Amino acid sequence: MYKSTHLGEVMETTCNQCSARFRLTERQLKQAYGKVRCGECGCVFDALQGLKSYEGELPADYYEQLEDEPELDKTLPLSDFETDGESDQSRELSLHEAMYGSERRSFFSLGPLGWFIGIILLAAAGVAQAIYYQRYQLIENPRYQQQVINLCELLPCAETAFASTEQLRLLERNVFTHPVASNALMVTGSFTNKAPFAQKLPDMLISLFDVQGKLIANRMFTPAEYRLDDDNKGVIEPQAIVQFRLEVVDPGTDALTYEFEFF
Repeated sequence: MYKSTHLGEVMETTCNQCSARFRLTERQLKQAYGKVRCGECGCVFDALQGLKSYEGELPADYYEQLEDEPELDKTLPLSDFETDGESDQSRELSLHEAMYGSERRSFFSLGPLGWFIGIILLAAAGVAQAIYYQRYQLIENPRYQQQVINLCELLPCAETAFASTEQLRLLERNVFTHPVASNALMVTGSFTNKAPFAQKLPDMLISLFDVQGKLIANRMFTPAEYRLDDDNKGVIEPQAIVQFRLEVVDPGTDALTYEFEFF
């Protein structure tokens, strides 16, 4: 509780957080029980600590104004009183005051919990941004695919740019003599998309090897060259099956094994 002092009727106190100085009276201290809130930084502190007599010049009608003052709350807001020294017009303003005024509620006054929440939010935003800008590279790794898929439900993503060829599975392949053309082979087969997302149709490389594993010939085929249907979407949906058929020149009897790769 506030105890009477032997100081002058008008006293001066200093905020222990931002060092702003204010003048106040004994009556005001009694009403506030010594607890005051700084109008500069919002900190509540004990005005009795560091209390001293005010030695500056007072306005001529200062004591008349005190008679008309209303009753105050038990926590006295110091923003209701003039700061000691320069007026608001003459003192140098901070950037925050110039933008938002002197009645500020700084983020710094939120304490450790506010800082912790802010750091968590910034970290989450940074992770989301990193995933989004590298989504076309991360989608190839099954470890990050679900995160990319979830993010693409909120933000625009181009399916035709997604690719994970390791999750394409060849279901069947057949190589046989062309039934009509001479010196030609017919290559047929199908593959499916095991990825949990739609991805672009791959290019297909077919390689022919001899009995010793030596490469005889190979060729890269685009989706437009190997697809049987006329679907122009350019992507293969999850678990969908694509049928393909190719006609290639017969390399001769030396070609005994065949290899299919996706790119």
